[in-house]
Amino acid sequence: MTPLAVQPWQVVCGEVVPQQILDIRQPELFARAHIPGAVNVPYGEVQARGPAALDTGRTVLVVDPGGARAAEMAVWLRGQGFEATYLEGGMAAWTGELSRPRRRRRP
Repeated sequence: MTPLAVQPWQVVCGEVVPQQILDIRQPELFARAHIPGAVNVPYGEVQARGPAALDTGRTVLVVDPGGARAAEMAVWLRGQGFEATYLEGGMAAWTGELSRPRRRRRP
């Protein structure tokens, strides 16, 4: 099995390529900016909704604000049969590309 923690630089440089990303932050934080391709299921809903939002045959990287809750959910997902890891340091440590909403230009 793969290590539990993944460093942000490992994803940014392509050493680790998650096949799916589960962002467990609150929807308003996710809407501001998130890792491209991430799926948002808030922390409090992961056990009820998370497995249905993911493909068990693909690796999953769990992301949160700082890493602690993502580690907890990665361990839980492993218990559900997923090959799960978490982003150490969370979004606070992320230095890679972000998807952000387009800002409206004022007339």
